[in-house]
Amino acid sequence: MSLLPQPSKLHGMSTYLDQYCERIAPGLWGEPVNTLSNLAFLLAALWVWRAWRGTELGVRHGKTILLLVGLMACICLGSTYWHVVADEEALWFDIIPILLFINVYLLAALHFGLHWRWFEVLAGWLAYQVCNQLLATQLPADTLNGSVFYLPTWLALLLLAIAHRRIAPEMAKALWQGWLLFSISLWFRTFDKAWCEGFPLGTHWLWHTLNGLLLGRLSLAMLRLRSQAIRPWNTLP
Repeated sequence: MSLLPQPSKLHGMSTYLDQYCERIAPGLWGEPVNTLSNLAFLLAALWVWRAWRGTELGVRHGKTILLLVGLMACICLGSTYWHVVADEEALWFDIIPILLFINVYLLAALHFGLHWRWFEVLAGWLAYQVCNQLLATQLPADTLNGSVFYLPTWLALLLLAIAHRRIAPEMAKALWQGWLLFSISLWFRTFDKAWCEGFPLGTHWLWHTLNGLLLGRLSLAMLRLRSQAIRPWNTLP
């Protein structure tokens, strides 16, 4: 059973995916607030990129950070396109950059943060994929308003925070903060449609805003970690 949204809703002669409170009809400007709130990801990318420029990592040692920056920008573009078009093809432009960011960050945290060897990193990554697959096959796609898709990531953040607490306390602190922030944003995503009657605008835009802050914060923590490996650091925000 897929974790992707259910089939399209017909409205007149147009077909669109009816996933959020804000959209009540088809059209390129059917979700203005959800669409504009994606700027949070672009701002996060610029935030981390400017911080990277203030370090001595350079491109050679900063490849992971630059990849995360690029993926945050792609999340902004992909999610914007999805919320503008709202069809099944556009959905993949939203999903793929998010999945890439999650997987790149997981691999980097296991290798650079926990100092796992690459075969251990691969084992940890495969465990995460198995968890995703189990949810995909056992739970309906609309469970928790589709937020079930993100539960393995929520759990991974928690486990990473615990695992880093002695090896890299600063990284652990950022991961704990990230887990708490993600819990809040996931809550807003989950109840978006449930609150439509009392709050027609919905809460999905808060999911975007908080997750922009989340990805920026986690990427800065990775930047600190990589900077400390090259030279002692105490100046980044």
